[in-house]
Amino acid sequence: MRKILTRTRIEALIIIVGVLGYAWSGLSLPPFYNVPGVPGPTVFPLILAMVMGAGAIWLLIFPGEDKEAPKSPAGESRWRRLLNRWHFYLMWGLLIAYVFLLPYLGFVVCSVALLSALIFLLGERRWYLGISIALVFTMAIYLAFSKGLQIRLPLGIFEGIMK
Repeated sequence: MRKILTRTRIEALIIIVGVLGYAWSGLSLPPFYNVPGVPGPTVFPLILAMVMGAGAIWLLIFPGEDKEAPKSPAGESRWRRLLNRWHFYLMWGLLIAYVFLLPYLGFVVCSVALLSALIFLLGERRWYLGISIALVFTMAIYLAFSKGLQIRLPLGIFEGIMK
């Protein structure tokens, strides 16, 4: 017998609730930020909410196989289990550092460093590939926001060079 409400589907429902809240808060942005000829401030939150919502609906409909987590040995301590998840905690630490360093170092430097580190943590061992992927994606996002949407991103240490 197949389980209808798997862990993946529960997570998808939680994501959908979060996406609905994010979309609602994006729609409630004040209209005085509108500039003629430029997409309004609600465009990016709505696009992001649609993409995340589509992914959550996909997980809700096609959750995949529900694999059980591997059992830890009986004698393994709580600290050992936490140390085995160091990738997870390091990724969160990097994201928090990104938020705090962004105004000082700028979008380009912080994003290249964060994406490179995340690529390496996810298993890529060729440093030239990880850094080049991070550079390409960072510059594409920077150009899309600064030139295409005319949104000013923090430049940090490149303030004088990139203006």
